[in-house]
Amino acid sequence: MVGNPPKCCVFGVHLVTDLPNRIMTEMSSLGFVSKTYPMLTDWGVRDEAVLVHSLGCSVWNTLGQELGFMALTECPVPMTHGADIRADSTWFDLELRKPMVLIEFERFDGTARGQQKLDEKMCNLLEASMRWKNSPSVLILSAWNEGVVSAPDTEKLLGRCRNGFKSSAGLQVAPLHNVTVIFNRFVFTVESNGGLVLKQTRCVRLM
Repeated sequence: MVGNPPKCCVFGVHLVTDLPNRIMTEMSSLGFVSKTYPMLTDWGVRDEAVLVHSLGCSVWNTLGQELGFMALTECPVPMTHGADIRADSTWFDLELRKPMVLIEFERFDGTARGQQKLDEKMCNLLEASMRWKNSPSVLILSAWNEGVVSAPDTEKLLGRCRNGFKSSAGLQVAPLHNVTVIFNRFVFTVESNGGLVLKQTRCVRLM
């Protein structure tokens, strides 16, 4: 069971101890999801409208709250540079009053277009982090797929993190430094009744 995370104090600033590993531990098995959102793992869910997306965002928000953060859905980043960006889940440190974790949750269908959508979401995370003055220490790209699909190209996603990019508004978004990037997958199977059931979650640390 997830409890309040241990804290340490560095120069008077309280930081969550080993946050990336705690996140990966909870999201590398079905235990946390099954406990909090059994609709995904036991009941089955229809792939209708944005229901799976809503549930996935709720899972991430709930994990953030369990780990001691204030978690918000669709929290807009500061409008310092052009286009509106709203991370699917943003975790604020209650003492620092700054976001520490940004999460995007996106469907992946195994196609080139699906890979492009993941790349766009990674770009959103990088630009959002910059607009928050690089306060987030963890960025998470969480993808979900139905059935068997080709694996996402994580090397391309890692290259985006290492190289940065220029936004459509002409803004140069710098490469990431001193930030942990986690790639997560929710793998669903299709049941005989047409519902989706979450069978596996996976986490890999990109950087």
